[in-house]
Amino acid sequence: MRPAESAVDAVPSVEPTDAERVRSVLQAATSLTAAANGGRHDLHGCDLLVADAAGLAVRAPAECRLTRETAIAGSAGLPVLLEWTDLAPLPAGSRVRAQVCVAGRLRASRPTRDGLRLLRLDVRQVVLDTGGAEVLVDPAELVRAEPDPLATVEAALLLHLDEDHQDHVAALTGLIGPRLLRGARRLVPYALDRYGIVLRLEYADAHRDVRLAFGEPLPDAEQVGHRLHALIAAAVAAPSRTWSS
Repeated sequence: MRPAESAVDAVPSVEPTDAERVRSVLQAATSLTAAANGGRHDLHGCDLLVADAAGLAVRAPAECRLTRETAIAGSAGLPVLLEWTDLAPLPAGSRVRAQVCVAGRLRASRPTRDGLRLLRLDVRQVVLDTGGAEVLVDPAELVRAEPDPLATVEAALLLHLDEDHQDHVAALTGLIGPRLLRGARRLVPYALDRYGIVLRLEYADAHRDVRLAFGEPLPDAEQVGHRLHALIAAAVAAPSRTWSS
């Protein structure tokens, strides 16, 4: 996701580092594409990426072609390009928030208890694309980075906000300057992480993302409701601003 504009009257915005963004995308993903030996392999499921004391590894079926090719490559490792796409949970213009490409080598490892194989990933290059702005992420920083505590529950939380608490979402516009609200036709809860919530304002022919920052980063997912209610209380106390769909 491209960096969001800070709300006018909100707490100064703090955002995830590029390494944290990549790590969170990988943690939350339920699919990835691996390009190796001229072929493409699609993997599906939860917890596709594993991070432990040994580094990063991809979980793949024991009998899939990617696992077999990795075993054949032996100690030299299988050159691979892994690709992830991060989509906004709710329908929105430009729904692709980020794309991640990781180039490296896979090496066969032990089987897991659920019958999958861990393919150890020796990371050589990491590229994060957030809407046309590509940046290189230090592989060492990626390995050290922790995923956002909301990464795996963000989609469910945003869907819950949109379906059951549209009044709360609309109330948050009290923290957004009237200049940005003018002409907005739709308001979408677009992203949520330990640092705050991002609202997408959609206009007739454009859109703008606005981040409303929490007072301090969330330590865990259990605190998200409290922090969102604190933002809503601040919005209600702010000078009245009107937004309607």
